[in-house]
Amino acid sequence: MPLIRCPKCGQAYDIPGVVAVRLPNSIATCHCGEWISGSKAAVLARLLNPDQIKEVDLKPYRVDAQPETTPDAAYAPLSRNVTPRSIRVIARGASQAMNTVFTIGEDPFWIGRKGCHLELAEADLDIRHCSISVRGSQLVVHDAETHMGTFLDGQKITDAAVEEGVHLLRVGTALVTIEPTSESGVKVEAMQLNTSEILTDETDIEAIRSRVLEGDGKEKRTMLICVEGALAGQEFEIPPTGLVVGREGHVRVPDEFLSRKHFEVVPDSEGVVRVRDLGSRNGTFLNTLPASNTRVQTGDEIRAGTNRFRIEQRSV
Repeated sequence: MPLIRCPKCGQAYDIPGVVAVRLPNSIATCHCGEWISGSKAAVLARLLNPDQIKEVDLKPYRVDAQPETTPDAAYAPLSRNVTPRSIRVIARGASQAMNTVFTIGEDPFWIGRKGCHLELAEADLDIRHCSISVRGSQLVVHDAETHMGTFLDGQKITDAAVEEGVHLLRVGTALVTIEPTSESGVKVEAMQLNTSEILTDETDIEAIRSRVLEGDGKEKRTMLICVEGALAGQEFEIPPTGLVVGREGHVRVPDEFLSRKHFEVVPDSEGVVRVRDLGSRNGTFLNTLPASNTRVQTGDEIRAGTNRFRIEQRSV
């Protein structure tokens, strides 16, 4: 049976083959909240087509023994015998303020919009934006591959150790003060993220359905098609929440000329698809012109790195 491992906490799951073959079209999360399979697109697809997308419960397949091999340092697993560390978190939002000491052990402290220990719904955060965990003897801040990024003391980070003293954490439009302390605080417990929480507050499933219906009542699918490059011939449906293309996006392209998150194609509030460059180093181009937040029409081509993509709409 295949063994899969959470990239953040290192927890392993021994998945039966009959279940493993369904994972690419399913939703599965680790006990720490990390998504092992699935995406926002999968959640929306399940809401629109519940028979096609299933949620897989991984608990029966959990492997308690630690693996002999160690993942990359950036994703070092939490030790089962970690020495808990405490950190004071001070934050102020439009509807919530916090000045609390938390004691972090095996489970990470999450900051985000929903399903987190610190929720700042009005701060333009990703659903789960970043986490603070204990790795070895250090407290580490980890950015959860967010669009806007996580900044520690003014520096954009992916993983960064939190040294002694007061530090400023910028997440979205919010500023959070964090400070390691020897005080005992509220024990951080694992938080499960319900799939119903993945949708933003303003998301209306009926509105999503109505935007994909033509005047003749037929459902429309907007497709991103790779016409040149490493994924030539592959097609990807653009969900209402959009697709991020890059070396580590929703659409992963093995191209050294692409940034980790290079560009995004996403419908706006009117249902019009737009292409947005995500601060890539080599730029994104729509029909040879630079694209920043540009409207895309059927037949338009997007060029990024050595790849060309075309937008098409199809009736189901």
